Amino acid sequence: MKRILVPTDFSAPAENAARYAISMAKVLDARVTVVNAFVLPVPVSESGLWPVMDTADLEGNIGGELDLMVKKLLDNSCTDEPASCPKVDYRCAEGPVLAVIKQVSEQIDTDLIIMGLSGAGGLVNFILGSNSMAMIEKGDRPVLLIPFGARYHGIKKIVYAGTLTPQDINPLEYLCKLASWFKAEVCVLHIIEMRKDLNTGMQAIGEDFIHQMRILTGYSKIRYEPVWNSDIDQGLEWIAEQEDIDIVSMLHRKHNLLDKIFSGSRAKRFARYTTTPLLVFPPDYI
Repeated sequence: MKRILVPTDFSAPAENAARYAISMAKVLDARVTVVNAFVLPVPVSESGLWPVMDTADLEGNIGGELDLMVKKLLDNSCTDEPASCPKVDYRCAEGPVLAVIKQVSEQIDTDLIIMGLSGAGGLVNFILGSNSMAMIEKGDRPVLLIPFGARYHGIKKIVYAGTLTPQDINPLEYLCKLASWFKAEVCVLHIIEMRKDLNTGMQAIGEDFIHQMRILTGYSKIRYEPVWNSDIDQGLEWIAEQEDIDIVSMLHRKHNLLDKIFSGSRAKRFARYTTTPLLVFPPDYI
C-alpha cells in the first residue's frame, strides 16, 4: 500500500477525505497524491465560443490553489508528529474527472482512491449521480468513500459484506493486507435469509471459507459472522446499526448489496453510512 490518490474539487468533503487519507498514509507509510480535473471555461458570445484563458494559465492557477491546499493539510495534520507525516504531492490536468483520475492512477500505480461524500442529506444523490459512482463502475481500483461526517480515529474493525464466492477472494486478500498495517480485524458478514438457508450448513461453509482465507493470506485476524435475518433488508439494517465498525467494504456487482443500500427507502435506513467510510471494489476486481 504505497500510493493513495485523492481527487479534489476544493470542496469541504474533498478536503475532509484528504485529511482522512493523510491519517491513513501515516500508518501505511504511503504517499498521497491530490488530483484536480478541470475544464477550460468557454463563454458564449455572438461571435462564437472562445476560452477565457489558455490551458497553461489555468493549470498554473489551479496548481497554486493545490499547493496552498496541501500546505494547509500538512500543517493541520502533522504538527504533533512531523516525522511521521507522509509525502503529499499534487497534480492537475484538463479533461473529464473520470478520465483524469484513471490516467493519474495508472501513471502512479495507485493502490487506493479516497473520495469525499457530501453531507447526510445529499449522500444518496451524490453516490448515484456523481463521479464517485462512475469510479466504482468503470474504474479498476478500490475506492474508499469518506462521508463528510467521518473523522479518522484509527482502524480496528473492517467489515466485508460478501457472499463467500471465488469473487470475494481478491477483495479479501486486499483487506487482509490493509488490516495488517493497522492490526485490525476483518469480519466477513454473510447475510442469510433464515427461511431459505437455516438448514443448509452455511455456518460450516463460512468457517471453512475463512480457514482457507487465513491460509491464503497468512492473516489470522479474519473471522466469519453470519447475519441471520428474515430478509436482506433486515440484514442490511443490522449492519448499519453496529457501532464498532470503522470501514464497511464490499465488491460491487450488478444488483448487489450496494444497489440495495443506495436505492429507495433502504437509503434512508442506511443513514448511518454518513459517518462510516465505505470501501468499494470495482466489478472487475477479481
